[in-house]
Amino acid sequence: MPSLAMLVAATFVTAISTVSAQTTITIVADKDTTLYEHPSGALANSAGTSMFVGMTGQPGIRRALLHFDVAAAVPPGSRILSARLEVNVQSSPGSGPTATDVHRVTQTWTEGATVASGGQGGGGAAVAGDTTWLHTDSPNTLWNNIGGDFVATPSFAFTMGTGGSFVTTPFPGLIADVQTWIDNPSGNHGWLLKGDESLVGSASKLSTRESSNSSQHPRLIINYLSGAVGSWGTGCPTSAGILTLTPTGVPHGGAVISLNYTSAPAASLGATFLSLELSPVGTTLFPSCSVFLPLSGLIFASDAFVTSAGGTASPSITIPVGFPGYLIVCQGAVLDGTPIGFAMSNAGLLITQ
Repeated sequence: MPSLAMLVAATFVTAISTVSAQTTITIVADKDTTLYEHPSGALANSAGTSMFVGMTGQPGIRRALLHFDVAAAVPPGSRILSARLEVNVQSSPGSGPTATDVHRVTQTWTEGATVASGGQGGGGAAVAGDTTWLHTDSPNTLWNNIGGDFVATPSFAFTMGTGGSFVTTPFPGLIADVQTWIDNPSGNHGWLLKGDESLVGSASKLSTRESSNSSQHPRLIINYLSGAVGSWGTGCPTSAGILTLTPTGVPHGGAVISLNYTSAPAASLGATFLSLELSPVGTTLFPSCSVFLPLSGLIFASDAFVTSAGGTASPSITIPVGFPGYLIVCQGAVLDGTPIGFAMSNAGLLITQ
């Protein structure tokens, strides 16, 4: 008879599901603008309702700047579990979705007050305080490089939709940037969005935070853990309910953490799987049942356990000594009469102390 671990490994698939974190917040950009290609930095649209990414038909390069004050919204010391960027696309090239690179900006910039006329794609006359192709704060403070100062390698890249609200997946580079800004708020200068700057007429038009429709403002959807112990996602349905894992204890070195399972099948065999990473999206086993451990990372199995007649179990793990600051992810699997023969719990999260 195959082991429980073999059954789990054999049925991993790559479909994606959406999950929830311990705490979820949505924050709106506190600054956004467009860099309009111009040799003297004479164009801006700092307080306009639209921003642009790509190359216009004139032609002229357009790059969008976005800033989110994540340190004001997320408690210091929190662990970012997932983050997604949401933008609203007002219009895009007729050729379809466009590739967009997102770079971390390396110098502070001001938003300014200029509002361009018409469709705003041509920009307006820059005034003092605007950010332009040459200036971080017109007319006196300059970028070190024309077109903005940013990390050359994109933090993440996505294909922007052709219209309406678009939410990215929780890319690792996106999560890493947000975590960096929580740990070092003074280093948060936001992101620069670059489109296809070689194709005339490729620019997409996005809504800014000044848009009259608040639902179209650029947003960050953040999931974070502010304590040492938490949970992630939802367990699979079983014959007894929703299989739920609740870790208890303080995960300092040498501590024994209780992994409390409820709503499991009665008198069934189970095991807990551990990883030092969390997949910000789940891997679907079947509807309403997902694995939250990273399939590309190392996964370990702890000792097996047997559930009680009431469908509960409380196995434990011991936290290694001398490794503070690591995120340990725990998820249980219990044999059940499901299509794949077992059910998975939600994930338990432990930040070692």
